[in-house]
Amino acid sequence: MIKKIFILAVMAMFLISCQTGKEDAKKFSDDFHKISGDLKVKRDKIKTRDEFVAFNEDSKREFETLLKKYEKSPAIEEIEILRSKVLLKIKNPDEAVKKIDALIAANPELMTETKMVKVQILFEKKMYDEAYNIFKAIEPGVKDINDLLDAYYNIGTEHADNKVKEEYSNKFLNSQQIPEDLAKNKFNVYSTLAEIAKEEGNGDKARKLLNDGIADTKDEKKKGVLQKTLEQFDWFGKAAFPISAPIWFNSTPLKLEELKGKPVIVLFWAPWCTYCRALMPDIINIYDENKDKGLTVIGFTRLNGTYRDDLGDKGKVTKEEEIELIKNHLARHNMQFPIAIAEDKTVSDSYKITVIPTLIFINKKSEINYIKIGGSSIPFIKEKIKTLLQES
Repeated sequence: MIKKIFILAVMAMFLISCQTGKEDAKKFSDDFHKISGDLKVKRDKIKTRDEFVAFNEDSKREFETLLKKYEKSPAIEEIEILRSKVLLKIKNPDEAVKKIDALIAANPELMTETKMVKVQILFEKKMYDEAYNIFKAIEPGVKDINDLLDAYYNIGTEHADNKVKEEYSNKFLNSQQIPEDLAKNKFNVYSTLAEIAKEEGNGDKARKLLNDGIADTKDEKKKGVLQKTLEQFDWFGKAAFPISAPIWFNSTPLKLEELKGKPVIVLFWAPWCTYCRALMPDIINIYDENKDKGLTVIGFTRLNGTYRDDLGDKGKVTKEEEIELIKNHLARHNMQFPIAIAEDKTVSDSYKITVIPTLIFINKKSEINYIKIGGSSIPFIKEKIKTLLQES
């Protein structure tokens, strides 16, 4: 009799827990979507860097408060998924993926939504190949148009394989209903497809894609990015624009006319640029392997009056502080090739730099041979350098 009562009590507690969990999950979900919606409205109104920094702090605080509010809710699947999403919002992908992996390990046949959250976490961790492998298996079951298009966009613009990028970029552009907030990214998809066509040697296709992007883009600033990229095609085979800067590390000041007879890469970069930092180990290796063969690499950046890098955000800094911080950054990342630091945008404007990293390939005649936007396609970069070194 006592055993029977005990079993019934346990069952009752289980049912109450399940009911509480379902109710908490509904409230948690409502709160999550309301906060996300409100923050999106605020984000669209940001105009200054200070406003952006304040927004990030407010956003993190709101989601941390939300996580605290439901910390005692039962660890049912729906709630653990929401906790993972919140952890992702506060830039804690490692903890988020632990929760998702625990759910998947407990039930490998979990719903598509759970695995979709893992895909989003992997995007945040910049593990695009692994994200792609999971997503392509669950893609037919993804019903949320925002999740679907977000995956198309991330894979289409970030995957290492150009064929995969091209496939998913086209999936993004060919989607019948693209929400307004995601449609703002279309210009970048056109740019990615144009870059792939350019790498394949199909300049006409690249130009058409850029013109299509210009016609399909309403935002004048983003339209201008595509227009400047289009203009760069006219420079191939023409004399490189001069470069000059008042501050140099690892070298005396260099001038392109004095480097005639040697191939040169001018790499436009910045310490705050995560894509630049990801590219840098490859650039260092390329420089070390080819400097004795005649290759010159010049890393070109400029002072901003603010500073942030992989160690954090210093905010506003003096000129002297910024120079010292850049110097420390170079040493920490073993960047021993020539580094030029400008005080204004004169040189970057002459090359119409809109995205970093951007690599300007200059042949032995001091002519612009190629312009590579973005830091992917390392084999292509290496092959381009090999060709420039072999030219007479």
